[in-house]
Amino acid sequence: MKMVGLAKLQQRLYQLVTQENSSLTPHLSSINHISLSTINNNNLWHFCLGHLSDKRLNVLHEQFPFISNYSNESCDVCHLAKQKHLYYSISGSRASKIFDFIHMDIWGPFSKVSIHGHKYFLTIVDNFSRFTWVVLLKTKAEVQINVQNFIALVETQFDSKVKILRSDNGLEFSLKNFYASKGIIHQTSCPYTP
Repeated sequence: MKMVGLAKLQQRLYQLVTQENSSLTPHLSSINHISLSTINNNNLWHFCLGHLSDKRLNVLHEQFPFISNYSNESCDVCHLAKQKHLYYSISGSRASKIFDFIHMDIWGPFSKVSIHGHKYFLTIVDNFSRFTWVVLLKTKAEVQINVQNFIALVETQFDSKVKILRSDNGLEFSLKNFYASKGIIHQTSCPYTP
């Protein structure tokens, strides 16, 4: 919540007001400024083009000489963005029969609404067979009724019972009373893991 700079609209472009042209506001000298001298021309193109790699910037320099050569100077954003997490170990556990263990997840909203107004979809994966169902949804509120309908479908059409249901921590999957009435164990995945 601290002002670090001031910009002025000039020809539909915001330009940072520096010490030299600070006639815009008399109190600007008391503001902590971003020093423009620390961003050299090479880095400027790197930043403006979304942290483009040095190889790509050098290709651009060959075609457009006004773009400076880039020599991979230290960019904190690039270093942080390229950090990798450790691999997740592949689980060797599988259910012993169909519908013993199912996975559910919801995705959406879509950037484009479907022809029938669907914005989300619910995926249901059987751990044993890896068979996958996709249920289109108009709102997230439809998730709970579709989970209950799917479990009823399994019981009626396949004469089987769901024993474990695993989902993310989304509130749309919190049906404690329903799971308890059916004897289903609801497991949730750790946050920020696949």
